Amino acid sequence: MIELMVICVIWVAVAMETKKLKLNLSDLEAKTEQLTLEKIHLQNQTEDLRMNMTILQNQNEQLRNGDKLNKILAAIISYPNFPADLFCPDGVCQTCPKDWIQFQESCYFFYNLGSPWKTWDESRQLCQSMKSDLVVISSLEEQTFTKNTIKYYHDNNQGYWIGLQKVNNIWTWVDGSPDTLGYWNNPERSENFALIIQNATLTQSWYKTINGFRNRFICEIKALIF
Repeated sequence: MIELMVICVIWVAVAMETKKLKLNLSDLEAKTEQLTLEKIHLQNQTEDLRMNMTILQNQNEQLRNGDKLNKILAAIISYPNFPADLFCPDGVCQTCPKDWIQFQESCYFFYNLGSPWKTWDESRQLCQSMKSDLVVISSLEEQTFTKNTIKYYHDNNQGYWIGLQKVNNIWTWVDGSPDTLGYWNNPERSENFALIIQNATLTQSWYKTINGFRNRFICEIKALIF
């Protein structure tokens, strides 16, 4: 009889513990389901955030492109006759044309081909055919850039034509301004055209010579700053 009562007590205890475990399991399953739902919700929120971020990035890119386009248009308008074929040959505008070098707000073309070279007039015509003109050197900084970029070739007297000539006995640049620098290498000479030579000191590198003397040359055009 006692054994039967012990068995009954044990059975009741096991049944109660089993019921408790089932309740705990059910609670865990409910919590797991809740966590799963919360995870799915967070994933959806994350995806929404990613989509919103992508939309914002695209909008920012459009704004940047629009701002860049406005700057390009403003820069183009500043030219009396904008040479689109020179600056935007493939529909994409650049600050300087291909093979030109930018310095400050100008682009420079250094003609470095071999002979036959060009007279001053021929050089200017070639520059003008590229919607530019022979270089106008208006500061020591520009002189330094030009002098450091040209190359020595043939002999000490060969150089690069610059846009400086004597007009009414006054040394005048092709833009009509009078020269105020006077970086002459041979100031005693009386010829009417000027070139810059490489094998000379910085402030004594302009060489007076005749138009018929053939040299390389330098063109200059305003850079497309945007």
